[in-house]
Amino acid sequence: MRNRFTSTQKREKTVVIIAFLAIPFLLLALFSFYPAAKLVQISFTNWSGLGAMEFIGLKNYQELLRNGELLQVLFNVSAYIVVMLIQVFLALVLAIILNQSSIKGRNFFRSWTFLPYMLNGVAVAFMFSIMYDYQRGPLNVLLRLIGLEQCAIQWISGSYMTNYSLGLIAMWRYTGLNMVIFLGALQSISNMYYEAANLDGASFIQKVRYITLPSIQTTFEILLLLGFNGALQAYFEPFVITKGGPGGITDTFITKSLKYAFDFQNFGLASALAVMLVLLILLVMGVCKGILLRKGRQSA
Repeated sequence: MRNRFTSTQKREKTVVIIAFLAIPFLLLALFSFYPAAKLVQISFTNWSGLGAMEFIGLKNYQELLRNGELLQVLFNVSAYIVVMLIQVFLALVLAIILNQSSIKGRNFFRSWTFLPYMLNGVAVAFMFSIMYDYQRGPLNVLLRLIGLEQCAIQWISGSYMTNYSLGLIAMWRYTGLNMVIFLGALQSISNMYYEAANLDGASFIQKVRYITLPSIQTTFEILLLLGFNGALQAYFEPFVITKGGPGGITDTFITKSLKYAFDFQNFGLASALAVMLVLLILLVMGVCKGILLRKGRQSA
């Protein structure tokens, strides 16, 4: 009798577990797996958004590789990657500084550094579009007032450097978030190590090099991985401020996909570019994971 009750209880527990897992799995299949499969399917067609889909094989991918626009997009996105690396380093420096108990008003500075992340991305892009205006931008207006008009900055132009101007917006917005994550990692380090270092007469730089950085290495690597992912998917800044122009000099993967889909009604080409973005992200994640695993084996 007792064995029968135990088996019934196990069966009911299994049913409950399956029921709880089935709902999120169905939602994941409906809103993630199915759209992804549909995206891949459309990438092999020349679908215009209406009517039937005509299968054309790998022609969309060949077109992307042949016309050079994929290389242009990769070149544009590289500016965001460079700015992202600076952003992560700056966040680490701010976190180390604001983690010191001797800093007065450190909670105030933490809050104000984190505040930009809480703002809406489109609103931030509109705000910077005003700041970057050559005639009405606050910095250029100030330079003209003090007689330095020749030093006025052309933030948005037809050159590749415009991508760095757009990347600075993301740096201003996300540095605070990275700083808070670094702070969490720093505060998990035991003070025992720093006290022992003080007894040995270690300097501030030595404590950072031999205690702080090794202790937060995993957090640093994760933020780099997330940063690469975000840089490859840059969207708000070029879409709101430049629309990818002039002449595609500020196009990213997403803005270019939107142009293919809605300006040229070529959803097949847009889907192919989106698939290549996904593959590139998976490649970056795979490389980063391989590096992390290799370092983990070496440290073990």
